[in-house]
Amino acid sequence: MEFILLLTASLIPLFISTAILFYYNSILTRALSMYLVTVSFWQADISFLYAEPLLGAHTVDILFRLFRVGTIFVMPAVYYFAYLLVKEASQNKNVQKMNRFGLIFCLIVSIFVYAVNLTDLGIAGYAHINAEKFSPSYMLPLYGKLNWTFKIDVIFVFVNSIYLLIITLWLKNVRSRKFHLTLVLSSLLIFINGVLSGFFVIPLYFSSLNTIFIAMILFIGFFQMQSSQMKKMNRTLERQTGLLQSIMQINPHYLLVQDRENRIVEVNDAFCSLFLISKKDILGKEFSFKQLEMPESEYAGIHHLKDERGETHLIRWENRILHDYYGDYYTIYFGVDVTEEKQNEQLLIASEKYKVLGDMAASVAHEIRNPLTTIRGYFQLSHEKAPKSPLQSIVIEEIDRINEVLKELLLLSKPQAQVGTAKISDPIGIIHESKNLHLLFEAMANKQNKEIILENRLPSERWIRMDQMHFKQVFINIVKNALEAVGEKGKVKIILDSNQSFARVRIIDNGNGMTKERLAKIGQPYFTSKDKGTGIGLTICFKLIKDNNGEISVKSKLNHGTAVTFLLPRDKGTGSLSHP
Repeated sequence: MEFILLLTASLIPLFISTAILFYYNSILTRALSMYLVTVSFWQADISFLYAEPLLGAHTVDILFRLFRVGTIFVMPAVYYFAYLLVKEASQNKNVQKMNRFGLIFCLIVSIFVYAVNLTDLGIAGYAHINAEKFSPSYMLPLYGKLNWTFKIDVIFVFVNSIYLLIITLWLKNVRSRKFHLTLVLSSLLIFINGVLSGFFVIPLYFSSLNTIFIAMILFIGFFQMQSSQMKKMNRTLERQTGLLQSIMQINPHYLLVQDRENRIVEVNDAFCSLFLISKKDILGKEFSFKQLEMPESEYAGIHHLKDERGETHLIRWENRILHDYYGDYYTIYFGVDVTEEKQNEQLLIASEKYKVLGDMAASVAHEIRNPLTTIRGYFQLSHEKAPKSPLQSIVIEEIDRINEVLKELLLLSKPQAQVGTAKISDPIGIIHESKNLHLLFEAMANKQNKEIILENRLPSERWIRMDQMHFKQVFINIVKNALEAVGEKGKVKIILDSNQSFARVRIIDNGNGMTKERLAKIGQPYFTSKDKGTGIGLTICFKLIKDNNGEISVKSKLNHGTAVTFLLPRDKGTGSLSHP
């Protein structure tokens, strides 16, 4: 009966070591489990001394010798705790070498002592001790000639415990220091109790009771240390999570995270602001990228979105798979707004086109002007020698007209030129010039069964300081485009009005209009929707208006028509005159 009770008690440290490893597997838990196993075997070894009536003397001898592995190897198990603390605390190679040597030495000593224990030199036999008032009968081992090796092992147990105590007192980590102090004091209590029971100061079986008590203390102490560390880690994780949340929220890119079941687990403020949705309304809901309804743009891999505020966004969407510690995974979608980047690219392309166009215009203009000058010279000379002919005058006027057009081409070769550095032209009347140009196009429009209307809302003439040829070129180019845009019976309306600073000309047609994509490219060099167009007419018009400190804008709606508006600064040195 006593054997069963003592054996059961010896299993408690073994169960505790198994529980510790099951819930938390680390270097420290493995060391603690190994220590508790040796203590369990130690106490099981003592319980076999009470098993003679049940197992027989021969079986008891075999089991006692085998399970004495716990009594002997508890010494290196204690040193192993000190070994781990030194290994973690010191980076000195010599210290590490000595620390490793100490562990190997302890293991060699214990192996040698255990080998001696298996022979008669360690245990020579047993004596039968009869039951007394407070002690049942048991078998008392009789030690052999080399039993002094076991005593050395016991001395090393106390030496290692003191060594571990000294190292523990140097620990800076309060939680770890508290646990190791508990371990050292518990070990010393077990060993002192074992020595006292071994020398019959107290009954032999009392050590089993202390073992149960100490094992429970170590178990509680360990989990208190782990609980404290977990709380600290949780606080650290909370701070890190808060920091990551803040980083995610201030990130200008659009971020969305979904779990393996396609449920949204996190979005940032930029994403919610883009789609005008509330975070609480979409968290936990299933998500598919198709729900965003973002068609692909003209740029490969970039999607187009027009938000509720009417702003257009070009977004490059990508995704990554994130795996967590437990093998689960999440998908993070991140969108980068490249609208400004693409606009800058277009500006760069347009700038390069202007440069190429300018170089080409200068080359063409110079090549044409040289022979044109020679032709005009011969006509002028023949005009002076021969009788005056109307045809000769017309030819010279047309040559001069070609020269003016070539001047406009040369403007493109000098994009840096400003009005302030150009020749100051005489002011022109916007009503007078517009009426003349209206008459020029009226016959053309009637012939094509189209209508062109001039609506003058100015009470008197408004004067602008702009070269007359420049104004005509802009006016003619825009009106010509408007007439080409309308079909038969189409209308083009020219509206003149002004404010205090500008004279305004609006040319409105009811043609097919343009898409937003085409409208965005209006004025860029070489961009045209005409089969035989060059794409430089409006480019020149935009530049002429800009160089005269004016403004030009184009509005268009598909299937509704187009309106071109240009504002020109009024000449302040000329008063209002009556209509010519």
